[in-house]
Amino acid sequence: MLTILTTTDALQKANDAIATVDRLDELVTVTEDPEGIRDIKTLTVDVDTISVPLDWYDLEPPYVFPKIPFTPKSLLALVFYKLGNHQKAFEFVLEESPLYHHLLIATHLQFGYEISHNMIDFCYNTSAHNSAIINYYGAVAPSPGHAELKKGFTEALSKAENDEVRVFTAKHYLNLLLDSVELQEAEQLAEEQLKIAVSDDAKNAMNSHLAGILMAQLQVPYDPEKLNEVHELQLGCIAYYEEKGLGVQAGMLLVDAAEIANFKKDFIASKELINRAIQYFRKEDIPEFLGEAMYKKAILLYTWSKNGNPQYYKAAINAFQDVLKVFKRDTHPKKFADVHHNLALIYSEIPVSSEEKPMWTAFCASSFKEVLAFYTKEKYPYENAMASHNYATALMHFPPAKIHDNLEKAAGLFNEALEIRTASDYPFERALTLLNQLELGWLTHNENSSEELKKYEEMKAKAEEIKTLVEDKNLIAQADQHLEELEKVKSLI
Repeated sequence: MLTILTTTDALQKANDAIATVDRLDELVTVTEDPEGIRDIKTLTVDVDTISVPLDWYDLEPPYVFPKIPFTPKSLLALVFYKLGNHQKAFEFVLEESPLYHHLLIATHLQFGYEISHNMIDFCYNTSAHNSAIINYYGAVAPSPGHAELKKGFTEALSKAENDEVRVFTAKHYLNLLLDSVELQEAEQLAEEQLKIAVSDDAKNAMNSHLAGILMAQLQVPYDPEKLNEVHELQLGCIAYYEEKGLGVQAGMLLVDAAEIANFKKDFIASKELINRAIQYFRKEDIPEFLGEAMYKKAILLYTWSKNGNPQYYKAAINAFQDVLKVFKRDTHPKKFADVHHNLALIYSEIPVSSEEKPMWTAFCASSFKEVLAFYTKEKYPYENAMASHNYATALMHFPPAKIHDNLEKAAGLFNEALEIRTASDYPFERALTLLNQLELGWLTHNENSSEELKKYEEMKAKAEEIKTLVEDKNLIAQADQHLEELEKVKSLI
């Protein structure tokens, strides 16, 4: 649970302090041997002072404690803080003690309690790092602007007492830069800090961040060298976390590494990596992370299905169904809808016999209804248009229905999508919908010659509009193909 590393001279003092609390020695190990440390959480004690090591693993608030003068009560306060018993920690410090204020601010950070003006002043006067941290992570009112936050971190970097603290500050400054998608600045900062990082923890933290930064900059078509660079960084950090027994941290990187392996078309490695992430999250009993990892696995399986591996369709369905056990309609409505959107697409694409097709189309329609029930046109116009477009496309390939006309329903859904996918707001998406409308036009029948002429004019207008919306050669070629086919049938009208 917690290890206290001491000098020989301080060993007895530390043991005596721990012994004053009944059974505390069952949770705390005191040792002189650095090689004997087995816990992630540690304190160091010498004859005169107590030091709180930097938390590189995001297990606690990233608060930097100064060296604390040794007293048995100060040691016990920090021991209980590290063990997560904050209420007990405050029993051993007086309110006028500087340690009290440090513990109070760190506790407020951890639980999201309001950061008072006195706390802000205390950090400003004692630590530029802590001042930047409380402004970024803390519940501060009014919230500082982005420029002010960057200024605080820049000042903290310049005032850092040593390189280790400087890299620790950079670790959290990088979170800010990543949040604001300032990727070039983030990459430069991470590479600069790698050059001065001393401890293995500091180097691993920078490598982990650099992997995330480089991954965020990847663009299609993917550069194989860039993919390998990111993947090597990820695998190195994963191995480091696993060696430390940090399953959650390893799991989060495993999810990203699985995605990179997928970009590399290494499906076997991708599946193995995501399965390891799922095992860690299941073991640590973190439903949110578990659900996200399972969702990523389902997406991977679906992707492989579409890339010439139809045997994975049913595995993808099973994987998405497992995700629904975590992300339920009443607890995670958005994710629930997203899962059903993917299921609907699979149900519409999976190759099945004509006898089975009606069953799968029923599943497909049911899932699309779940999607549209959440992604309404009023609240989520873009997502609603996407779902309407996809549902209409699926309906084009449904077998004939007894109660209603699937093609007529598809036409209505395409029109609803186009109401949102305007030429000014979503030209590319509009072009895709118009193309599918053209495909639908060839499938529908006309009552008479006047209807045929009307449809001809409408289809020609849609094909010509596509060419004004996009510069994509493939889409323009498809539009031209429709125009050619329309010219062929014009003489028959």
